[in-house]
Amino acid sequence: MGGLVLSETPEARGRWPPRLAVGLNSDGLLYFALLFLVWGLTVPMRGMWQDDTLLLRMAREYQGHGFMAALTPVVTPLRRLYTLPFRLALAMPQPIWTLHLIFGAAWLGQALAAGWISRLLMPGRRLTQFLAICLTLTATSDYLTNNLTSLGYNISALMLLLAVGCSLRYVTGGSAGWIAIACVAVAVSIWTIDVAIPALPFVPLLLFWRGGTEAWRRILLVLSALGLTLAPAARVEWWFLHDPTSYAAVAILPMHLAERLDRTIRLAYENFAPWRWAFTRPIWYPRPPAAIPMWAMALAAGVAAAWFAIRARRAQNPDRPDRTIRTLLLAGIFAAMALIANAAYAGLQMANIHYRTHVLSRTWASMAIAVSAGWAVQRWPRFRTAFLLVPLLFVGFGVWGGLERQDLWVSTWRLHKKELLSIVTTAPALTPGTGIILRSPPTPDLYLATEADYLAQSWLILLYDDPAIHALRMAPDRGTGCRATPEGLTCWHEQKAECFDAGTCAADRFPYETLVIMDFDNRRGTWRLVSSPLGDPLLGGSAAALAGYRPAGRIVERPLTPRQRALLLE
Repeated sequence: MGGLVLSETPEARGRWPPRLAVGLNSDGLLYFALLFLVWGLTVPMRGMWQDDTLLLRMAREYQGHGFMAALTPVVTPLRRLYTLPFRLALAMPQPIWTLHLIFGAAWLGQALAAGWISRLLMPGRRLTQFLAICLTLTATSDYLTNNLTSLGYNISALMLLLAVGCSLRYVTGGSAGWIAIACVAVAVSIWTIDVAIPALPFVPLLLFWRGGTEAWRRILLVLSALGLTLAPAARVEWWFLHDPTSYAAVAILPMHLAERLDRTIRLAYENFAPWRWAFTRPIWYPRPPAAIPMWAMALAAGVAAAWFAIRARRAQNPDRPDRTIRTLLLAGIFAAMALIANAAYAGLQMANIHYRTHVLSRTWASMAIAVSAGWAVQRWPRFRTAFLLVPLLFVGFGVWGGLERQDLWVSTWRLHKKELLSIVTTAPALTPGTGIILRSPPTPDLYLATEADYLAQSWLILLYDDPAIHALRMAPDRGTGCRATPEGLTCWHEQKAECFDAGTCAADRFPYETLVIMDFDNRRGTWRLVSSPLGDPLLGGSAAALAGYRPAGRIVERPLTPRQRALLLE
């Protein structure tokens, strides 16, 4: 047994301090520290929030229908790969943690890809590459920063950056294999979601900026390959944007040009105002009690900024700077890419709260700042500290902004978890054929996990592992409701009230004998079972309901399943 005991020799003890010093002295450790602070600190405490629930539900509905079913478009015709990460997560024992790890990998990948693109465009500019990575890691301007709802957007953005990097690598002398990788990456990007489209016109500018007219043959070849790859998607997107019955007709708000320009400028400004990421976020719903103390955010931001400052002072660009006009042109290209990326989303619903408006623009803005700061340090080395103060502020406020987003998602999840647990503890399982109605008055001070009809349906499908579950979220402020009839409740879902009254759309019927109703308790933030129709404003006046409504007979008492516990992070 003695040979199996690990002992530390004097020689090994002597090697540990240098190893530790090398580790602390590496840029890579800083990158992971920034990733941890911006994204990873509260991963075990963050559940699903909104449309991520819908995407996981759709992945559940596709199970057992073959691989091609997973390529069914989601809402828009280009989102064929949108649910693949959720299908992967659903196959794991801990689907929520799996999704968070994929998100973290995509976030880190975007930053490393930004650094790679910087190195390909400006070889030897180690400071510029370092700044591009750190600034992208801490660019937390989007409302959905750290939120699983934006996972598809971030994967699409990562694939676009890889396509740009591979194209540059080929133009700078790489083999034809880089073209193939670039085509695969841009195809994955565009068939996940169309976030890349505003950036595509700028790709030729970047290639010619780097390769010049001397590399025109290589540039033409890679652009032709990318164009052929994107041609099928371009046709589909054109049809989608011009179809009056498509999702685009609903998502794109009608507005005057002046209003759209104003929105675009405001969104673009957000890329370069990092203090707003920490302190003046747009508010969508009343914020729950804080989960992360303000002092902890300030401390983390200060430590991250100090560490960044130490590493940035050691990173060097060559003594001889590039030509001023050429370098500023590159910074201008990246700034224009950020502006156009924001303009593409300025007319969409919820753009006013920066909902998925900065997923891609944040990277282009970070690269514009990195190129400008790196050039300024080269041009005026005596003022190095002053010029590095700008990216330092972005990193510090960016870390604070990432923690602020984590605080919102953690505090919201605490309420959602309590709400959802009350459903499955009241009814751990339901007999087949049971219909369930979640009923509540208006809840203006709360944002519920089951806020909308489709969200309630999604959570119930996941928690009861039943894609065919019969459910309704009954809330006057959501435009849903029911009427009692001798046969059962006759109900209508969201956006169906008018056609229901006109008799032009079918009612959703819930027989009393198979019905379970739960009411929301605003004070406690939980659902409770309506165990008897007596005195109920909906059921109490119906003799059929008095005779048939027996919810206890539809509920199966049992411990929570492993899947229920995993979904609720129990």
